[in-house]
Amino acid sequence: MLTQLQDDWPYFCALTYPHATVYNLSPSPPASAKGGSGTIQTAENYRQIYHPDLDNPFPFPRGFFNAVVFRFPTINSEAAYRFAISESKRVLRPGGYLEISVLDLDMMNMGNRARRAVRMLKVKLHVEHDTLSLKPISDNIQRMLGRRGFENLNRCMVGVPVAGKVADSRAGSLDEREFSYNNTEKSRTQGDEGVTKMAPRVGRWWYSRCYESPLLPENGDMSRSIWNDRALLRECEKRKTSFKMLLCYAQKPLAPLRRTVSV
Repeated sequence: MLTQLQDDWPYFCALTYPHATVYNLSPSPPASAKGGSGTIQTAENYRQIYHPDLDNPFPFPRGFFNAVVFRFPTINSEAAYRFAISESKRVLRPGGYLEISVLDLDMMNMGNRARRAVRMLKVKLHVEHDTLSLKPISDNIQRMLGRRGFENLNRCMVGVPVAGKVADSRAGSLDEREFSYNNTEKSRTQGDEGVTKMAPRVGRWWYSRCYESPLLPENGDMSRSIWNDRALLRECEKRKTSFKMLLCYAQKPLAPLRRTVSV
């Protein structure tokens, strides 16, 4: 399995699937290379490889992987996205799968503050890096998969709340006056509530990493992030604004497309 993302998720995959070898192409050097004392390299089936950006070829031979995971890439140029899709196909074995998770720059159900914030973000990105693609990446990626010859595309669009919490599907299903929780049920319910409250925070973190990181200081200072505007968060919660997330996977054909010449 090849992943192209931050280090925590692929390391968790390596722990969850001990019989699979996980290669993580990361913009950060491995912990051992940095002289750190972290445990990120302790899993025997985990390999972290320094890969600075999507414009560079993947350091693997053709048909090396059964699966490639492309997860929340930082905003880049059209050419870089196309090259990454092409390289993913090259290193996949016939019948292998490419899994992709991306967030769009525009959000759903935006109010006036959100529209202004996103519009200013687009202007700043264009001024700083005029080659960056500001098109909806969810549509762009699906077109690129088709043009690169991937098959059996399966996709799902998910709305992730910007503020507030995810609605609890169990709300109202039980009469609290007639139901007494035991300690185990209380603990489980509190855990579920923690997850539903955390989802918007994680969504904002991923959005900032994908679209604000080229504009923020290298030390990770988030003081200039659009999410520091409390009025914006209140508006998003009131209007139920959500991030537009694409989850999809596609398959490399088992046999290459044969080109014939008509006579």
